[in-house]
Amino acid sequence: MPYERKEITTSKKLSALRQINAAIEHFHNGEFECAITLAAAAEGLLPDGQSPSLFRELVQRATDLDFNLFINWLKHPVAPEKVTISDFEAAMIIARAISKFFAVYSQSTRRFEEFAVWAREAGLIPPDPEKSN
Repeated sequence: MPYERKEITTSKKLSALRQINAAIEHFHNGEFECAITLAAAAEGLLPDGQSPSLFRELVQRATDLDFNLFINWLKHPVAPEKVTISDFEAAMIIARAISKFFAVYSQSTRRFEEFAVWAREAGLIPPDPEKSN
């Protein structure tokens, strides 16, 4: 059967939405490299929003940490040859992308919310301070 060529028209918002959704799927499949790469791509293509994002908050609070360590390792030929990526690292990068999406568009999705609830319950991301009061 011959391949039928296709095109899509997309936007930064739709691209980020699809990348984050795919990152969540890869995360649940244990494919942390794919999850991190897609979540980082989504975070990177979005402009800074009016509201602060998780990444901006992390950088301001802990200036001595490299929050892009695994992102850069996956994108560039840097040593070491092997690393161990935890579920925490992958979940935090997805949370960063979700946070920036919300900061830019003031919108979330059920899938984003379900991931955030699941990750909080699993102890992978901190509790939502607004919901603990």
